[in-house]
Amino acid sequence: MHKTFRALGAAGALLCLTATVAAAQNNSDHIATLISQAPNSGGYGVGASGRGGNRGAPAVTSEIVANEARILAGGSAAERMVGAVLAGGPTTALANLLIAAGAPAAEVNALMQALTRLATNPNAGALQSAIAAYNNVVRAASAAFVNGPPAAFLAIEHALLALRAGV
Repeated sequence: MHKTFRALGAAGALLCLTATVAAAQNNSDHIATLISQAPNSGGYGVGASGRGGNRGAPAVTSEIVANEARILAGGSAAERMVGAVLAGGPTTALANLLIAAGAPAAEVNALMQALTRLATNPNAGALQSAIAAYNNVVRAASAAFVNGPPAAFLAIEHALLALRAGV
């Protein structure tokens, strides 16, 4: 896939990633996975190498986060909810949706705080904190939640992967 992204360039990669998000949200067999925090990790879960990410720490800027929020704003209701949070909006509705779907409240609240920090002060450390908080939700959640996560959780996963890839 890395070669595909390289051949398509940034604009093509964004289109492919957006299509992947939409396809994953319509796929009831999708399982929430851990996101590797090590660049180009060969470990478990999905890492930057799985999405054609850059080498080393990702460059996270306010422009990249704002662009991801704009992309999400044009998507499904779940994507719009996540995009609003990345644009600095309130997290209450998103948190309530995830908790109602069975995600553990403490971990969801930590994830909402991390996403808010990422929105207000975008940098590699804030992205790593958001990924760690996302992973903590996956680790603490019930098997039912992990095996059938709500579309909003998948939108968070894909937004973090896109930001990690630097697209």
